[in-house]
Amino acid sequence: MRGASRADVGPVNAFAARLMAIAAIFALAVLLQLRALGPYSEEQLTALYALVLAGFLLSLSYGVLAIYGRSGPRLLACELIGDGLLITAFVYCSGGVGSLFAFLFIVWLVHAVLRAGSRAAVYACGAATASYAAVALGTASGWLPPFEGTAAASFDETVTAFGIHTAAFVSVTLLARRLARRVEIGQSELIELGELQQRIVDNVSSGLLTVTDNGHIRSFNREAERITDCRAEDVVGWELGRLFPALEEALLGAAESERAGPLRGEVPFARRDGEELQLGFSRSTLRDAAGRPDGAILIFQDLTRVREMEERLRRSERLSAVGQLATGLAHEIRNPLASLSGAIELLGVDLRSEEASSRKLLRIVERETARLNRLVSDFLSYAGGREPRRERVVLAELFEEIEVLLGSGEHAHVRLEIEVPAGLAVIGDSDQLRQVFWNLILNAAEAKPPDDRVRVRAAALPPAALRSPHVGIEIEDRGSGIPPEALERAFEPFFTTKPQGTGLGLATVHRVVEAHGGELSVSSEPGKGTLVGIVLEQEES
Repeated sequence: MRGASRADVGPVNAFAARLMAIAAIFALAVLLQLRALGPYSEEQLTALYALVLAGFLLSLSYGVLAIYGRSGPRLLACELIGDGLLITAFVYCSGGVGSLFAFLFIVWLVHAVLRAGSRAAVYACGAATASYAAVALGTASGWLPPFEGTAAASFDETVTAFGIHTAAFVSVTLLARRLARRVEIGQSELIELGELQQRIVDNVSSGLLTVTDNGHIRSFNREAERITDCRAEDVVGWELGRLFPALEEALLGAAESERAGPLRGEVPFARRDGEELQLGFSRSTLRDAAGRPDGAILIFQDLTRVREMEERLRRSERLSAVGQLATGLAHEIRNPLASLSGAIELLGVDLRSEEASSRKLLRIVERETARLNRLVSDFLSYAGGREPRRERVVLAELFEEIEVLLGSGEHAHVRLEIEVPAGLAVIGDSDQLRQVFWNLILNAAEAKPPDDRVRVRAAALPPAALRSPHVGIEIEDRGSGIPPEALERAFEPFFTTKPQGTGLGLATVHRVVEAHGGELSVSSEPGKGTLVGIVLEQEES
C-alpha cells in the first residue's frame, strides 16, 4: 500500500494542477463577460463555458482513476491527448490565430515532457505544432468556420503567427527536454542510491530500526523481521515499547542524557511464537543534515545461542578442572582403601562368632567400605574415562536392552515407551552410551511419574540445521521435576537432590555426551516433569 501511494503522487499532482488551470480559464472568461473587456461573443463564451465544464469532468475522471490505482502509460496517454484536444478547442473558440490561450500549448509541452520523459519531447512538439497549424490555417482558409465575432486573419498574419508559435514550441521543447533529461538522470541516480541503501540495510546481519523523536518505529530491516517474527509493514508506526517493552525501559533517560558514544546493553525478548531470546542492542542518535537530533537508530542481535555456548563452555571448563583434580584424588583414596578392605576381611576371620556386637560393627565397616569403593569407581569413571570408540549403535536395540534391565529391578512398575525408528543409528561407544541412557532413564523412573511412564523419542534432525546428519533423542517424564536453582547446578559433580545419590550421574552423562561431540540440554518444571535432550552424530547408511 505504501508503494502504491508513492506511485500515485504524479497523477494526483497533475490532476490538481489541471483543475487550477481550468479554474483560471473559467475565471478569466467570467471576468471578460462581466466587464465586457474581451472581443468574445455570446457564442464564444458559451463554447468556452462548455469546454471548461468538459475540462472539469475529464480532470475528475483522471483523478478518480489515479486514486484507485489505474495510473499507467495508457492513462497518461489519454490525459495528454485529452489535454491537447481541449487546448486546441480553446484556441479555436477564442479567436484562432489571435487567441489569448495559445500559450497553453507551451504549458502542455512542458507538462508532457516532464510527465512522459525526454523521449516524448519530439512527439509533443509535433502534436502542438500540428494542432496550432490546423486551427490557424483552417480558420484562415475557411476550412474551419470562424465563431461569431472572430475577425479573419490575413495569410501573412497567419504565417507570421504560425512561425512565431512554432519557434516558441521548438525552443520550449528543447529546454523542457534538457530539463527532463536532467530530472531523469537525477531520479535514476536517486533510485539506484535508494536501492543500494535498501540492499545494504536488508543484508546487514543485525536487526536495524529507526525511531522518530516521539518514539515511533520509522523503518525496519529484513533481519529485524527475522529476529522478531514481525513484518515491517505491521510494526512501522508502532511505539517502540509496544514491540520491545524491556528495551523501552533500558532506553529511559538515554535521549536526555546524550552520553558520549552509543548506549549498549542486553534485554530479554519474547517472540510471538513463544520463544524467549536474549537480545544485545546498541542505540545511537540519528541526526539530520544540520546535525540536529532526528530520532534514533537501534541495532540489535540475537545473542541467545551465543550465551548458551558461553554457558556450556564455562561448564566444560569447570568440569574439566574438577576432573583433573578428581583423577589424582581418587587414586590416592583407592590405594589405602584396598588395603583397609583386605585388613577388615582378615579381621573378620579372627573374630569369634559369639561376639555379636563386633560382627555387627564389622558388617557396617564392610558395607561402608564397599560404598566408598563404588563412589571412587564412579568418580574415576567420570574423571578419567577412556576415549569413546566410533562404532554403529542402533538406538532401538539399545533402548530395548535398557527396558529389560529396568523391568528386572526395583522400578519394574515403570513402563518405558520407546518411539524410535527401527533402523535409526548413531556413531559412538555403545558401552558409554548405554551408561548415559541408563542413568537418564533411571533418574526419570526415580522421579516417580504419576502415570508410571518414561517416554523415549528419537528422530533424524533436518540436514540443514547442522553440518552433518544428526539425531535428536528425548527422554521425558511427568515426575516431580527439578527446581530452577537445582537445574543450574545439575551437571556439577557431587551435587544431588537425592538422599542416597552421589551427584555423579548427570556429570558423567554430560562428560560422555561431550566426548562424543554431542549436545545435552535439560528443561524441567517442578511438579510437571523433566525433558532431557541429546544430539548425537547420525550413522549414514
